[in-house]
Amino acid sequence: MRRTFLTFVVTIGVLSICGCSPAAPSYDDVRAETDAVLQSVADLVPEPKEVVPNDSIEPYSCSDPLLSGRKKGSFYTGQWAVFVDDDFDVREFLEKFPAALGDEWHEDDLRVPVNFAQIHLVRDAPRMTLTLEEATIDGRKAIDLLAISRCGALSEDQRP
Repeated sequence: MRRTFLTFVVTIGVLSICGCSPAAPSYDDVRAETDAVLQSVADLVPEPKEVVPNDSIEPYSCSDPLLSGRKKGSFYTGQWAVFVDDDFDVREFLEKFPAALGDEWHEDDLRVPVNFAQIHLVRDAPRMTLTLEEATIDGRKAIDLLAISRCGALSEDQRP
């Protein structure tokens, strides 16, 4: 028992001296986490619907000075449109939505007044933000989904 404890203490000491920390998830992993959340949200929207992911968003650096960021890696921004019928009540759907996701998410007030239905949610572990808002896209009624992942490490072939 004493040897196990000593080994643990020495390991922690060596890791702290060399500045090692647990490996960051890969960018592909945080993208998959984010897309899974977006899919689960899209699945909660009743039929008829059309789900259109936007795959053109590039990785964004977690160390960008405009974001006051100091972390290594990049975050993934997932943006999907869920087109709904014109008679679908988006505001009512969003009012009931937080309970559908479960306790790991909490609502965060952005304190920006808008004249359309919107909800902003945060999950602490693993970190992610999720915004749903009523939108008109190309003349069609939709729920715009925007999710931002935690930081992930880009592989060499993913770097710009």
